[in-house]
Amino acid sequence: MNLGIARELTENPRLNLPTLAEHLPWTAENIRLLMAGRGVPPRERHRKEEGDPPVCKPSEQLRDLLADWHQVLDDEKKARAAVDEAIADDLRANPALTNAEMATHVPWAEEQVRLIARAHNVPRRRKRGPEHKLIEDKGRPKSVVVPYDWYIQQPGADPSIVKR
Repeated sequence: MNLGIARELTENPRLNLPTLAEHLPWTAENIRLLMAGRGVPPRERHRKEEGDPPVCKPSEQLRDLLADWHQVLDDEKKARAAVDEAIADDLRANPALTNAEMATHVPWAEEQVRLIARAHNVPRRRKRGPEHKLIEDKGRPKSVVVPYDWYIQQPGADPSIVKR
C-alpha cells in the first residue's frame, strides 16, 4: 500500500497530499508521515494563484492495492467476530468458567472478555450467599438486598454507616 502511494507521489510532482487524501482512508498529515523516509519528494501547499488544485486520478495499481487492503480489513473483522462468538459460546457452555479464566487463553484482558460476553448476551454469573435476597421486576433481576453484616465487611463500604 505504501509503495503504491509513494509511486503516485513520485510520478506526479503536482499531486498534493490533500488531493490524494480524498481517495485514501487517511488524512494528508497521515500520508505525509507514512511517506517519511521513503524517498518521496516533499510537497508544497497549493497556491490559489496557480489556479484550481490538481485533480487526482489514482492509478490502477493504487486502486488494486486499496481494494486488497479493504478486503484484508473485512477478513480481519469477520475473523474477530467469529472469535468473539466462539468465546461467548464457550462461556455459555461452561457456566463455571469465569472471564478471568477465559482471558488466560485468549489475547485479551478479563475486561475485554466481559465486554464480549455482554455483547453476546451471555448470562451473568454472580456469586450470592444464601442470605442474599434477589428482587425481580417482571421476571428480570432488579436488585439484590444484602445483609448488613455482609455489606460492612466488603472493601469500599462506607465507614459512616458502621454501627458503633
